[in-house]
Amino acid sequence: MARPAKFTPDQFLDAARDAVALHGRDATLGQVCGLVGAPTGSVYHRFPTREHLFVGLWLRSVRRFHVGLLEAAALPDVREALAAAVLHIPRYCREHPAEALALTLYRQQVLARSAPTGLADDVRTVNDRIAAATTDLCRRRYGTVSEHLLTVVTTAVQQCPYGLVRPYVGGEVPAWLDDAVLASSTAILDLGDT
Repeated sequence: MARPAKFTPDQFLDAARDAVALHGRDATLGQVCGLVGAPTGSVYHRFPTREHLFVGLWLRSVRRFHVGLLEAAALPDVREALAAAVLHIPRYCREHPAEALALTLYRQQVLARSAPTGLADDVRTVNDRIAAATTDLCRRRYGTVSEHLLTVVTTAVQQCPYGLVRPYVGGEVPAWLDDAVLASSTAILDLGDT
C-alpha cells in the first residue's frame, strides 16, 4: 500500500504565494520548499516544473479573485452590481495582499502563448466567466450590447480600478482608494448614457 502524501498541492501553492510575497517574481523552488518544510524533490511529484507551480498559483489566485466579482455581478440591481464589482478590486487587494501580488505574475494574453504543457486550456479560458458577466452587466446597464458600450463597461469595471490599485498591490491599499475607484468608474459608466 502506498504511503499517503505528506504534502498537498495546495501547501506548495500557498508556499509559492508566500515566496512571491517575500522574494518577488524570481522566487525559487528552493524557497518554496523551505517554506513548506519539504525536500526540493517533493514539489516535482505534484508540479513537473517551476513554471507549472507558478502558473498553477496564478490560475488559483485568478479563480479566487473571481469569486467576489461573480457574486457582485449577480446582484439584482445593476448599479449596485457594478459598484460592488468595482469595489471588490481594492478590497480584495487590501484583504489578500499576497494573493493579489500573485495575480500580477502573468498576463493572460502573453501566458496563453507560452503556457506549460497541460495548462494552456486553463489559461486560455480562466477569464471566460468574467467576460460573460461583463457582457451581461453591459446589457443590463444600457439595454443593449455594442463594442463601444462593452469597452465602456470593461474600462470602468476592470481597467480603471486595476490601474488605480496596481501601485499598491502587495502592500497597504489605502481606504480612500475605494472612493476614488468608485467615483472614476461611475463617471466612466455615465459616458455610456450619452
